[in-house]
Amino acid sequence: MSEIIKTNVARIKEDVTKAALASGRDPSEINILAATKYTDRAGVEALIEAGINLIGENRVQEAQKKLGASPDGSQKDIRELFPQCKVHMIGMLQTNKVNHALRLFDLIETVDRIPLAEALEKRLERTLPVLVEVKLTAEETKTGCPVENLPSLLEYIWSSCPHLELRGLMGMGPWDPDPETARPFYKKLKSLFDKFRPLSPQPDTFNTLSMGMSADFHIAIQEGATLVRIGRAFFE
Repeated sequence: MSEIIKTNVARIKEDVTKAALASGRDPSEINILAATKYTDRAGVEALIEAGINLIGENRVQEAQKKLGASPDGSQKDIRELFPQCKVHMIGMLQTNKVNHALRLFDLIETVDRIPLAEALEKRLERTLPVLVEVKLTAEETKTGCPVENLPSLLEYIWSSCPHLELRGLMGMGPWDPDPETARPFYKKLKSLFDKFRPLSPQPDTFNTLSMGMSADFHIAIQEGATLVRIGRAFFE
């Protein structure tokens, strides 16, 4: 499996570079995050050893099992072994899991409501980078802040959450075999990013646009993504 992962990492990095250059962009502007719900601890370590330093998990419990330190000391926190690694929360975060999440994640990509921002702020004694997840489609399985609620959520974070460093926006396109289906949704997210970035108290820090997955990351790059979340393509 480690050899498959190593080969796939090299291929995906090359594909991201090609997509960036074809769009007239600097490939160094685009970060690759590995969504690791498809693998185990050994797979995560293989990804990092192959050059992927951003790891994303969807569930707090799975992140603890796979990436955190074990109570008996048999497993170390992934970041202790690989200090260059950063772990992102990329799934819906329930407010009752906030305490655990703060121990596990370096950045939370899925802040989607004021009560969650409030819960994070109350428990923080350090600065935590976050993204606001925007709900781009009407699919019931997709989470995120409705577009009409986005201004109030951003304003709340900026005005009332000094421990949250808002780095940008995150969103998911619809699932479809045709990657072009995602393009209008990524265009929409980029337009929202461009609209709200100048309103940020720190526009230089509001610089992350997380969108695009295994099937459509090249479309997301064309539309301005600075971070793509790739999962199954690393393991096929």
